[in-house]
Amino acid sequence: MNAISIGPLVFDGARFAAVVALLLFFAAIEIAARLQKSDASRWAGFAVLAWIAAARMGFVVANWPSFADHPLDAIKLWQGGFLPAAGWAGGSAVFLLALLRRARGAVLPLALGSAAALAGHQAVIATLTRPAVTIPDMQLIALDGRGVHLGGRDWPVVLNLWATWCPPCRREMPMMTELAAKTPGVDFVFANQGEEAEQVVAFLKAEGLPAEGMIRDPHGRLMGALNAVGLPSTLVFDARGRLVAAQTGEISRAALTRMIAQATGE
Repeated sequence: MNAISIGPLVFDGARFAAVVALLLFFAAIEIAARLQKSDASRWAGFAVLAWIAAARMGFVVANWPSFADHPLDAIKLWQGGFLPAAGWAGGSAVFLLALLRRARGAVLPLALGSAAALAGHQAVIATLTRPAVTIPDMQLIALDGRGVHLGGRDWPVVLNLWATWCPPCRREMPMMTELAAKTPGVDFVFANQGEEAEQVVAFLKAEGLPAEGMIRDPHGRLMGALNAVGLPSTLVFDARGRLVAAQTGEISRAALTRMIAQATGE
């Protein structure tokens, strides 16, 4: 997995890279602004807001089929989903505005901050290169007590590690079970971590969720085998059992759809 754990905090690799980039952006601008004695910090806030808004809008447009029936998903920024190229276009608009308004004290700090953010982001991504991973060849337990073999499947697999006590797991589960019912040719496996069958069944019944694909990993062996550091963790494997995409933390419909497309080659 490409997640980072810092004390009790767990970050998906891409999100951690974004946090590092944001911190470097503000740090570089603050240093440059103090040296120049300018008000560049105010422009930095505008640039970040413009980047976020443009990157999110770009992602929504690029993945509109996933948002068409669920438009409110577009405002769920905590799920992730940003198009960097669109974000840089939004940030550049603020840079151009600073030039047009002749806010020369902000131009150099914005340029330096952007360079630092980009360099930091790329450096983190480079260190998080994921080694080749295949779907673990182990036997787990169905809710009725039967053994379920995880490996040896001849089609793509979406593997979700979850628990009933995990709020993000609970939030994403309705979307994931709905997508599972609408995605033929792909196995969705929901591997509960460390809980009894009665707990899982009670949760599914209370939330009106189907039991298809639900299995138990009572000793959390999957987390160790996959180096998962937090829940929920969603991993997508292709038909040959090779990991093609993964995300730690709550996932959006659009992001999961893109990951599945990577596995199926569509």
